[in-house]
Amino acid sequence: MSSTANKMIESRVFNIQTQANAAFDVMQELRVNQQLCDIVLCVGGSKFSAHRVVLAGCSPYLRAMFTNGMLESEREFVELHGIESSTMGLLLDFMYTCCIEVTVDNVQAVLQGASMLGLQALRTMCSHFLQNQLTASNCLGIHYFADIYSCTELEAVARQFIYQNFLDVIRMEEFFELPEERLITLLKSDKLQVMSENQVFEAACSWLQYDPGKRLDRACVILQNIRLALLERQFLENVVLKSEYFRTCPKCQLLISKAIRMKLDSSELESVLPRAQPPCIYVMGGRNSTDSQLKSTERYDFLLDQWIHMPSMNIARTAVGAASLDGVLYAVGGECALADTQDDTLYLHCIEMYDPVRKRWERKPDMKLARSFVAVAAVGGHLYAVGGEDRAGSFNIVECYDPKTETWSFVNCMKRRRAGAGVTVCDGKIYVAGGYDKGPHMDRASMEVYDPDTGDWSFAPEMEKACSGLSMVTLDHFIYAFGGRYRHIDQYFDLVERYNTVSRQWTTITPMTTPRAWFGIAVFDNRIYVCGGFDGNSRLRHCEMYSPETDSWTVISGMKIGRAGCGATVV
Repeated sequence: MSSTANKMIESRVFNIQTQANAAFDVMQELRVNQQLCDIVLCVGGSKFSAHRVVLAGCSPYLRAMFTNGMLESEREFVELHGIESSTMGLLLDFMYTCCIEVTVDNVQAVLQGASMLGLQALRTMCSHFLQNQLTASNCLGIHYFADIYSCTELEAVARQFIYQNFLDVIRMEEFFELPEERLITLLKSDKLQVMSENQVFEAACSWLQYDPGKRLDRACVILQNIRLALLERQFLENVVLKSEYFRTCPKCQLLISKAIRMKLDSSELESVLPRAQPPCIYVMGGRNSTDSQLKSTERYDFLLDQWIHMPSMNIARTAVGAASLDGVLYAVGGECALADTQDDTLYLHCIEMYDPVRKRWERKPDMKLARSFVAVAAVGGHLYAVGGEDRAGSFNIVECYDPKTETWSFVNCMKRRRAGAGVTVCDGKIYVAGGYDKGPHMDRASMEVYDPDTGDWSFAPEMEKACSGLSMVTLDHFIYAFGGRYRHIDQYFDLVERYNTVSRQWTTITPMTTPRAWFGIAVFDNRIYVCGGFDGNSRLRHCEMYSPETDSWTVISGMKIGRAGCGATVV
């Protein structure tokens, strides 16, 4: 036998994680039985026996108290202030067992105690718990609490929640009870999501009205934080100027008069920054039985379940692609009829961008290739125009738009030609499915995936039904494909298929209430909205909402006008 084989391992390090857990289990048992305890914490009339070394090991605050030569380092009985006895009991159990039940009733007290004792991991868990409890009725209180205890992440999340839900928050008791300085901080924010400055003004007035005896003399200070120049002139003259809060104050009258003058000076008005807009669905373009192509735009308000006319595009178009990127929306390509014959269809290169804050459309550089029924997706800070068609045929060509340089460039082509395909983004990749190929006169069921990092296209499992004019969206790791038309037999689908990107399988879920193709689609707050389209007989105003949680459809308010071949996105 060789000497190497006989050589023995002289040492090995063992790390037994359960040893520490077992030791703490014993220490907890000793504490419960009041054995070997060397300190008593006196909290709000209650006494808690414990082991000094355990407390010092868990709490930086108590460690400093016991080791820095303070009087408490020698005393058997130590008083703690600023914490409730019931909370102290929970925290002591946590220090010995690493286990604690946090509830909506005790979370703030536990976080407060954890902050005092320096239990950072518990403090973080409480912060995350509170983030999930945010509602319009408690977000102002949670934000204030987070600010006091320097919970940076919770403070930021609560603040953003307030901005996004401002129109709900202003109806709650917490808003009416805000101190003046916190109200002013809120009114100064650019990020309040409102439809118009009128809503900010009305919120401020409701706060004044809540306690007019104490607040009426603060009306002038409050008014200075309203962007008066953004109010409609008639509203300024007929409502604000004559308000009981402002009509007797010379300074208020001066502010209002200045705002009225500013509205006549467009250059001065440009300097007043509008508030943020709440997320809305924007639907633009398309066609209906009255118009061969539309330039109109509509916006859907989720809170009011209401459609509102918005500024129209500069160029009327149908079969238009749309996507949102960096808070603005883009209308891409499309077609318009020059006369009643198909040969006189004009295919468009043109791109328009809509800024919901400024409420206006502006032209952007044209695509290199004019086309309609183009699928448009936004990913990685870029816009992708995929496939489409013109009079000669269907395309597999893909262009990429960089909004920073405002330039279009070609990237790798799809493996198949497709017009009117569905497109969506999942995990940073573009999924394109279905579509019509004019060459072989066929609708496709295949799906392919583009990876912007590698520039490669690859096939993924195909859908059950071949179709074009479908729409696709992503929620979690699922891709949904809605509706469409099978051209060969002129069949319009209410079908909904769902693709699991993990298992790579398609399944069929509850169909739409109405068959449709060439419709708008958008996702908001884990709900999917389908808008308009063509059902084989008419261009639809009809809209419906799908809830993946319940696998059910709900009809919502119809658009102002019927339209098919429209673009839609949330911004």
